[in-house]
Amino acid sequence: MSYVPLKITFRMETPVALGFPWISFDGLVLHVLLRESLGEKYYYLPTKTPIKYIIKKLDVPMIQDPPLKKWRDIYVASVSIINGEPFIFHYFKRGDFKFTSGKIRRGSGFFKDFYLKITYVPVREVVFYATGDPRELARILGKVKALGKDRNIGFGFIKEARIEEVDYEAGLVWNNKCMRPIPVEYLKEYEDVAYLAYKPPYWDKRNIKLCGVPFTKCVLK
Repeated sequence: MSYVPLKITFRMETPVALGFPWISFDGLVLHVLLRESLGEKYYYLPTKTPIKYIIKKLDVPMIQDPPLKKWRDIYVASVSIINGEPFIFHYFKRGDFKFTSGKIRRGSGFFKDFYLKITYVPVREVVFYATGDPRELARILGKVKALGKDRNIGFGFIKEARIEEVDYEAGLVWNNKCMRPIPVEYLKEYEDVAYLAYKPPYWDKRNIKLCGVPFTKCVLK
C-alpha cells in the first residue's frame, strides 16, 4: 500500500449527534473492517470483548490491518474537526405496541416511556486528516452512510465523502496541536492532559492513558 497525507471531508445531510466531543477516524475505519470480517455474525456480537477473542470464538478470518500509517502503536489519523455550536434535542422514546384491549403502564415497567436528550451539532462538513491508502480508504468509506450517535433516528446522514491528497501530514500533530489523543510518554511538551482512550477499541479501559488532549498544544518526542 502507498500511504500519503490525506484530508477526508464528509458533507453532511443531517446534523451530527455526539456522545463524546469527537469521532476517531481510525475507530471508524476499523468498525467497517470488523463488520466486513464478521459478516452477519457482526450483529450477534457478545458484550464488549477484545477483538482477538471475538475472532477466535466466532471462527472468522482475523480483521485486516486498516490502510493507515502507524506511528509507534497509534495510527496517523485525527479525530473529527466539527466547527459548530452544539444544541440539545429532547424527545420521548415510546414503544409502538398494538393491543386489542386493556391498558398498560407507561410510567414504569416493561412498557415504560423514556425522556431522552441528545447533543447535536448542525454542520455542513466533518473533516478528518490521516495518512493512508486513498483507494482502500475510499472503498471503506463508501460503506459509511452516517456518522455519530442516534443514526437510527436520522442524525448524521452523509451526503458525500471526499478524499484528497494534501502536502502536509496532520493526522498526529498539526500547527503544534494534538490532532488525536497522544500519550504523554510520546510527547516532549504538552499544554493540557486527560485520561483518554488513545487507540481502538476505544471502549477498552486497557487503552486508557494520560494523553495530550486533541486541539491543545503539544510537541512530539
